[in-house]
Amino acid sequence: MNTIQLKKGAERPFHKGRLNIAEEDLSDAVFLKDGEVVELTDYLGAFIGYAMMSFEQRTHGWILSRDEDVQIDERFIREKIITAIEERTPLYNQEDTDVFRIFNEIGDGIGGLSIDDFNGHLLITYYSAGIYKIRNLVVQVLIETLTPESITEQTRFSIDGRMQIENTPVTGNAPERIIVTESGMRFNVNLTAGPMTGLFLDQRETRKALLKNKHSHNEAFLNLFAYSGSFSVAAALSGMSTTSVDMAGRTTALVTENFNVNDLPLDNHHIHIMDTFDYLKYAERQDHQFDTILIDPPSFSRNKKKVFKVGRDYPKLIREAVKILKPGGELILSQNLETFTLNQFKKQIDETMKHMGRGYTLQDVKGLPKDFRTTSGYRNGKYLKIVTIKLAND
Repeated sequence: MNTIQLKKGAERPFHKGRLNIAEEDLSDAVFLKDGEVVELTDYLGAFIGYAMMSFEQRTHGWILSRDEDVQIDERFIREKIITAIEERTPLYNQEDTDVFRIFNEIGDGIGGLSIDDFNGHLLITYYSAGIYKIRNLVVQVLIETLTPESITEQTRFSIDGRMQIENTPVTGNAPERIIVTESGMRFNVNLTAGPMTGLFLDQRETRKALLKNKHSHNEAFLNLFAYSGSFSVAAALSGMSTTSVDMAGRTTALVTENFNVNDLPLDNHHIHIMDTFDYLKYAERQDHQFDTILIDPPSFSRNKKKVFKVGRDYPKLIREAVKILKPGGELILSQNLETFTLNQFKKQIDETMKHMGRGYTLQDVKGLPKDFRTTSGYRNGKYLKIVTIKLAND
């Protein structure tokens, strides 16, 4: 096993529990291989932990154990996966939900690896070429432990300098359309079509809150960056009329299919294939007003010459949305940029509202559901922030 050293002065955060290793933390990493397990020491040679190198965008490696007597071998990997599954046993006993995450990267002890269960069909995602090297062991453990209907692998890492995302069937037969149940709602999922399955599992609590908060049919819900319309389904089942907006042409079919599988008629529900900012201007011109507006943008997107960056452009989204929000209406604001903390997001919201001279009250704050296990050793793992505010009546 190779030994690598931290630069002088870089050891302090690791002594406090940090798990992610940046390239600039290391004195020399030129000779290392992606996926290699190494011994990490401080600049004096004192043991810090055993780490797996992982040449991905977020990190250069992950500490797997701080126990000098532990062996990082197949047994270690196997126990991490089995332990994660056992800790999620209550999820398998739910009557109204059969879709959830069963392994969440460094939160469950192995950075760069996630595993999701879609009603018995598993999706394994590898975020580096290094972690992909243990794929055979991961698949073997899952077959032995869960006997799944099917397993699909998704690779999300750079090859020859270019990010490549590919879904590959491994075992069993994953149908083109899998119907999953979450909080009694049903959604269509496709594990073979590309990087997105049709349902973002980390937003479960947001959908549940929408579903449980009952409304009258006279109340209107606007879903911006709607994708497959899962939020719209929850809002519709709660009693609201809905409008779903996304610039991707596939959205019409995805939203319609999700409404159909929930036996929801499309009366009083609308879909617009438009740029979000264009729709907000259109809605203002048409004097449309909404009781609830949900904003869940990507971290980055490009539409022709327009570039959207969530950290920079979120205030503009809020300003334009408030123009079509009824007095006393709610904004559900979601942000998933890892490097942007909850406190930064709340401050950004507050400064935007104050600059507009609009009063509001903070209604709710949510983060990742429990199956997306995180750890204090990797603060950026708590990437999801959902803040709900209520506009003042004046």
